Amino acid sequence: MSSPDSQERLKEEAKNIHTRLETLIKDKDPKVRMIRSLCIYAGMITETLLEYEEPDVIMEQAFHRIADLVRADPADEKTDDALMPLAYTLDHDTELGRLLARNTAEKLPKGLDDLHEIAIALIISDFPLWEKDGYARDRMLRLLVESVIASLTFEMATQDFCDLLVEDFMADNAHTTAQALTGLGAVAGNYFYIAQTQMKLPPEAETEFMNVMVRESLRHGTPGTKNWSTLAAANDAEDKHIPEYLKEIKPSIEEFFVLIGLEDPLGRAVAVAKAVGRMVAVISVEDVGQIHPSIAKSLAKTGMILGAHYKEHVIPA
Repeated sequence: MSSPDSQERLKEEAKNIHTRLETLIKDKDPKVRMIRSLCIYAGMITETLLEYEEPDVIMEQAFHRIADLVRADPADEKTDDALMPLAYTLDHDTELGRLLARNTAEKLPKGLDDLHEIAIALIISDFPLWEKDGYARDRMLRLLVESVIASLTFEMATQDFCDLLVEDFMADNAHTTAQALTGLGAVAGNYFYIAQTQMKLPPEAETEFMNVMVRESLRHGTPGTKNWSTLAAANDAEDKHIPEYLKEIKPSIEEFFVLIGLEDPLGRAVAVAKAVGRMVAVISVEDVGQIHPSIAKSLAKTGMILGAHYKEHVIPA
């Protein structure tokens, strides 16, 4: 049982997080503020789940606990809910939550275990306030559930795809590091093209999608410019190689998505883009393959662009 001092510490950090969210979320629209806050809370929960050997079990327990505390069940999964943000927006805010969780956990006696309790407390305290603004608890609960699942899926996919690239595509010098970056970038771009053909995306979608890769790369320590839009195309990446890369890399990634049930084409594109960004960081920071950061970024960006333009290798939904 927690001591009174410990409880006060948790309350203090919960208040600090609430204050921090007021700074992070600049939007004036109450609906946008609610959605972004819930996605950040989802990211906080995700970060705590990654500490456990069976995160799916702890996740289910957390969902049931929150549902009991707010006295609601999540809305039906098939509900066409306008609350759910686009995958790259969701990734942005859940990653903010994960960062907030890591920074806060360092100050808490039980680390992420305490943080887990804080996240749940914040959610159940905010639900009644958002309900007064006209948002049903079951829809907000569905948004939270789907956001946690998506955030956890993105992280697991990123790790798996990086391992796939190193262990299968690059193993025994079958392909160079440069080819691996270009190839994985092409897969990400190809999924983005599929998303464009199946969804009505806003004009800024391409930039926001590219930013997924950039953020993941920077998050893991890639040095140099943060503005990848100024990078020139890589000279050694030719269009004729893209079919080969897609044929060798994409089937295993597609199999992963089918296995976990991720059908959203933009969600698939974002998951692979995060893996591309992390691979850029691995290569730049850990000297795997010995490619200069600016070249690694350029290869990844070029692969994405070429993959998005290679329409012949679209896998039907």
